[in-house]
Amino acid sequence: MHWQTTPYVFLLFFTSLTALASGLYAVAAVGRGDRTPTVRTFIALCAAGSLWAGTYAVQIAAPTLDAKIAAYGALHLGAAFVGPIWLAFALSYTGRSSYLTRTTVPALLAVPVALLVAFPTNPASLVLTDVSLVTSGSTAFLATGSGPLYQLNLAYTYLLVIGGAALVIGESIQSGGRVRRQAGLMAAGAVVPLALSFLHLFSLGPFGAVGEVNLTPVSLVVSTVFFGVAVFRYRLLDLTPIASRVVLTQIGDGVVVLDTDGSIVDVNPATERFLGGRDALIGTPLSDHVPEYAGLDVAGSTLVTVEADGEEAHLQLTRSPLDRDGTQYGHAVLLRDVTELERQRRELERKNERLDSFASVVSHDLRNPLAVIDGYADLARDTGDPAHIDVIQDTAAQMQEFLEELLQLSQRGDTVTDLQPVSLTAVAEDVGDAIADPDLTVAVANDVRLTADRARLRQVLDNLCRNACDHVDGAVSLTIGPCADGFYVEDDGPGISPADRDQVFDVGYTTREEGTGLGLSIVRDIVEAHGWSIAVAEGTGDGARFEVTGVETRDVAEPGADVETELDICSVPVDQQATD
Repeated sequence: MHWQTTPYVFLLFFTSLTALASGLYAVAAVGRGDRTPTVRTFIALCAAGSLWAGTYAVQIAAPTLDAKIAAYGALHLGAAFVGPIWLAFALSYTGRSSYLTRTTVPALLAVPVALLVAFPTNPASLVLTDVSLVTSGSTAFLATGSGPLYQLNLAYTYLLVIGGAALVIGESIQSGGRVRRQAGLMAAGAVVPLALSFLHLFSLGPFGAVGEVNLTPVSLVVSTVFFGVAVFRYRLLDLTPIASRVVLTQIGDGVVVLDTDGSIVDVNPATERFLGGRDALIGTPLSDHVPEYAGLDVAGSTLVTVEADGEEAHLQLTRSPLDRDGTQYGHAVLLRDVTELERQRRELERKNERLDSFASVVSHDLRNPLAVIDGYADLARDTGDPAHIDVIQDTAAQMQEFLEELLQLSQRGDTVTDLQPVSLTAVAEDVGDAIADPDLTVAVANDVRLTADRARLRQVLDNLCRNACDHVDGAVSLTIGPCADGFYVEDDGPGISPADRDQVFDVGYTTREEGTGLGLSIVRDIVEAHGWSIAVAEGTGDGARFEVTGVETRDVAEPGADVETELDICSVPVDQQATD
């Protein structure tokens, strides 16, 4: 058999070997464990292109019709699958490999497989309508008429190639910096075979004049070379869009991949919750979204605060370089959500501050009475005067009160667990009965029901009542009643100056020499443990007015009734000192 030799045969054999070499290099250069969907589809694309170009060269070189027909059928083992493989490569490259499932892959291959199954027998001329030899110069070429199944496969292939090219080009447009050069190669690889195929199909330009020879497999191999340079020269597969999407898609922490200019190349889904949609992020500097990034060390970390889902989120931002063989390609930035850890840290810091306050208060307020007890004990021993014993007992009573309040403060009101509807009047009556001070009068206006821990609410009213008594020499009247979004406690004492209103709830703050400075701090902690707020407001007279807000209340009086219950408390004398 005398084989035909033409320049096209050598060109096709050369491109076939080039594609085969690219595929083998990819197999050797990438370990089995690192063969991502993009790597695998790249290897498959090289194999299909090599098979198509090589068998096409054999078909042109074959001298007889039967040999040409046999080679023509063999070349479709590569050509028929170029479309699905091309689309699979594009999906993988653009981070959409999740679409390649056990269901979608067989669906993509259905038309090419049907063509190959029908090719040997050509039932009802579904594949070919006629086959003949045409001579151009001294070379005989195979001329075929396409059947409906063949035309369907051709249209299907074009559709898949166009779709894949659109994905690759779209990804390339969104890339920036150094990755943009890589993406340019990818875009060129997508455009070249598509353009050449159209020129040949519609007999346009110099390639259309060739007529008998289809140079599409040559252009396909050119594409694999472009892809190969992008993959191995620029390490495209070590960076994005493969890195974050294939490896880090399921990670709960945010991952941002940057080029050497600090522009965002890719993000994983978790990042979108913190910084916004991927399309709006790609190609923009990370510092535009996280200003703290601009001051970050080359390989360091910092704590940043962002808004996520309408709430404040704290992120630990850590940057690591992406380099290989001494060449840096960008940075990977990890956005770790440490909101809960930060909340716990701040809570621990607040508790430590409270412990410091305890230590300060204890060291100050116990040292003095202990010194008094020690001094008067010496006087009582030396003189035998019982009046010194009375001073010791009074001082010990003050210490007992102080220790009880210190215990209350250490609980911080956090034991608010027994929440139930309670009557403000009923709780006020309990407080009045417990204090039993003849100088104290409590009036409750318009009883309301609120959901609270009754015991802790009683403690709030008790401390506010005692605070009023402690700051008045003689009789004092209190009014307790509902206000906007809560309730109030108001007395007719000397009041609290505006300059002191921001400090009255601080641990240890008091205006009395014998005061502990704990009573109002206890009130604040219990109120906040309920989820409420407390503040000092302007009273109707000169006295102090405390308003507790954020409380859900319900009026329990009859419609239109103006109920005021007066509690005159005048029984047993108070046996303990007031709290503030």
